[in-house]
Amino acid sequence: MRELLTVSGKLTPLSSKTHITYQLYIPEGMNALHIEFEYGPKTLDDRNASKQMIEEAIRKYVNPALQSVYLEHWEKFHPLQNLLTLSVDDPDGFRGSAHRHPNHQQHILSLHESSPGFFSGPIQNGVWKVTVSVHCIVTQECEYQLRIREGEVSHEMATV
Repeated sequence: MRELLTVSGKLTPLSSKTHITYQLYIPEGMNALHIEFEYGPKTLDDRNASKQMIEEAIRKYVNPALQSVYLEHWEKFHPLQNLLTLSVDDPDGFRGSAHRHPNHQQHILSLHESSPGFFSGPIQNGVWKVTVSVHCIVTQECEYQLRIREGEVSHEMATV
């Protein structure tokens, strides 16, 4: 399988609520794209850091009349999690998205079948865009890897 794009990056909490878009040229004659995406760490396991962030969020977003109840049960929100998701655009526009919580994902796009969240259709030649949406980074650093390669369609669809 031919490699089309391999990138990696390192994110911090300042990266939260941003988007990183990669563009790649897809030549004619491809019948499937395989996308592998992973990031880590997934969770912030430091209880003290989690407690502080959770308490700040409760004070900011919860109705003052309910804050004491939420603060008493802050552990229900622990551990906090980083969240990154993917969206894909082909030369004609939106091709789908994988807004999922697992931090290890594999997706397939092809003419007749694609992973859930993506539209099946021809793998057109031209400029494609893959966007990593950085919803939230709660750890000091979070590293990600994105790999896109040409592939054959298999009968086992990647759905993670």
